[in-house]
Parts: sequence; structure tokens; C-alpha cells
Amino acid sequence: MLRTRVITAFALLFLLLGGLFYLPSLYWGWLTLGVISIGAWEWGSLAGYPRVGRWVYLGVTMGFGGAFFVLQTRVEQFYLLAVAFWLLVALPWLAWGWKVRHPALLAATGWVVLFPTWFALMEFHAMRPALLLGLLAVVSVADIGAYFSGRAFGKHKLAPSVSPGKTWEGVFGGLAGVAFYGLAWKLGEGAVDVPFPGFALLLAMAAMSVVGDLFESWLKRQAGMKDSGSILPGHGGVLDRIDGLTSALPLAAAYYIYGLPAF
Repeated sequence: MLRTRVITAFALLFLLLGGLFYLPSLYWGWLTLGVISIGAWEWGSLAGYPRVGRWVYLGVTMGFGGAFFVLQTRVEQFYLLAVAFWLLVALPWLAWGWKVRHPALLAATGWVVLFPTWFALMEFHAMRPALLLGLLAVVSVADIGAYFSGRAFGKHKLAPSVSPGKTWEGVFGGLAGVAFYGLAWKLGEGAVDVPFPGFALLLAMAAMSVVGDLFESWLKRQAGMKDSGSILPGHGGVLDRIDGLTSALPLAAAYYIYGLPAF
């Protein structure tokens, strides 16, 4: 199992770096739309759609994505919509344990989760691939810090009814890891030639990634599923790998698009 996870992780890293630094923005956009489309297929499963319904949801998602891409629709407002969703809807959803099964509501929720993430992936790639890589790493660092600090010190459960393995000690360990990562970025800013975005953004991304992770865990628990899919051997589905990004990356995009100060 560990060997499979490691092989898959290296393959994903190879594809990510290759796509980031060698694909033109046009092809990067289509590639990431493919990833989001797989996520939509998995979302249909979490929503409990029958197989035909999942195909319909996938088709509509790809149709919307293609329309956005071809028409070059302005998407800035979607970042604010995503941030509002994660703070004002997803958090109460988790806190009160809402069991939502209405097909239309779940479909709309999936689009609010997936599309701003895709827009942000394209936006940052067009800005600078190295910046996107640095921001993607924030969520990975937070995950790694949370894993090791949770295993070493975890005693106080974060959300036992949603994800029993997560602890407050893990959250703080993830934030600490991101703080050190931010310090390294700031000190090495000249060497990597990527402007440091500020500790506030990095720590906010790390905190928001926890919400995305818990939200997907709640949906899987509600659907009686362990993983969102099986396309990634040893890792589960696409949503299992990007759950933290779906909440963190639109926040970063809003931060940059609306010119918030870095500190």
C-alpha cells in the first residue's frame, strides 16, 4: 500500500511540474478542466446520483467549463462567491451536521466548490507558474505538519463526528509548518524570484484548507464512502487530493485579484 502511494505521488508530482512549467496556458486550462471534470464525476457519486445522473452532471460541468474557457468570461466574482461559501455556508454546514440530499442543491454546491478552484489554477498559471507552485505547496505543507503533529501530540479531537482522526494539535502543527515554510519563502525570496505573498495569506490558506478537507469528509460520511473515487491508486479519488485546495486556492486568488496588502 505504501509503495503504491509513493509511486502514485511521484507520478502526480511529475505530471504537475511538467504541466506547470512546460504547458502553455491554453493546454494547462484544458488539462485542469479534465481534472475538475473527474472531480465532478466523483461529486456525482458523493451526491448519490444514479449512473445516468452522474454522466449528466459530468456533461453539464464540462459544457460550462468549455463555455467559460472559450468565451473568456470574467471570473473575479466567483472567488468572492467561493470564499463566502466556505465561511458562511460550509462552516455552519459542518457545525450543525446538515444532511443535504437535494439533487439540485448538491449539484450547485459542487460547482461552487470546483469551478473557482479551476479558475484559480488558470489565473495563477497565467500570472506565474512558480507562484502557483508555491501556493499549492502551502496546502501540502499544512497536511504534512498536521499529520506528524497529530500523530505525536494529538489528544483533542477537532471534529470527531466528521473526521475522527483530526485533532486540534494537528491543526496547530499544520499552521506552524506553514509559518516556517513562509519564513523560508521570505528569506529565499530573491533566490526563487517569486515575491512573498505574506504570512497572513499563507496561514489563512492553511486554515481554510482544513475546512475543505472536513467538508469533503462529511460528504463522504453522509454518502457512506471511504474515498471519493479510485482513480489514484493508494490515494483514492481526485477530490481526496484536492479537497484542501478547493477552499484555499480561491481565497488566494481573491487576495491577489483584489490587491489586499501582504503582511
